[in-house]
Amino acid sequence: MKKYFSSLFAIVVFAIFLTSCSVTTHSETAAGVNFNNYQTFGWASANGERKEDTVDNDIVDNNIKNAITTQLENKGWKETTQKPDVILDYNVMVEKKVTRESEPVYSYPYTHYYYSRWRHRRGYMYYPNDLLGYRTYNIPFKQGTLTVNMIDAKTNKLIWQGSAQGDVSSKTVSTREMQTDVTSIFKKFNLPKANS
Repeated sequence: MKKYFSSLFAIVVFAIFLTSCSVTTHSETAAGVNFNNYQTFGWASANGERKEDTVDNDIVDNNIKNAITTQLENKGWKETTQKPDVILDYNVMVEKKVTRESEPVYSYPYTHYYYSRWRHRRGYMYYPNDLLGYRTYNIPFKQGTLTVNMIDAKTNKLIWQGSAQGDVSSKTVSTREMQTDVTSIFKKFNLPKANS
């Protein structure tokens, strides 16, 4: 039962990368890295162990890895378990955040009736609504981040990193949408194609 809820939570967390229309991507590349020196890659969790900050769901985990693998293979790289040039991993983080919103507050319009003794008739004055100020309130939301790391297998140093960040807005996971978001991360990486 505990594993079921853990898996369900991972799917909800990953909705940020799959369904959000406002995903922000970012990348960092280590200085002096020549990606022409790298042609093969492997996964840090190739032995079956799973890090704490990866998703606890085999389907989602495999789909993420497959999407990243496809991006690198399109660059001419090859996946291997025998002394790869680089080691890949990813991590997931979700944070509870609050955004503050404000909206104007107006008074109700009203009509004031009166009797004029000088004119011996009734009259009225209309008072439109006035701006009284602003009402500020908090809106809680969840923000998730998917980060992909590439580590030089020989030096064990991080050579590049890409991330996608957005608001969690759905409970469903779509492989097609996931591939789109992984693609948006890799567009931030200036990886040369093989033999370029």
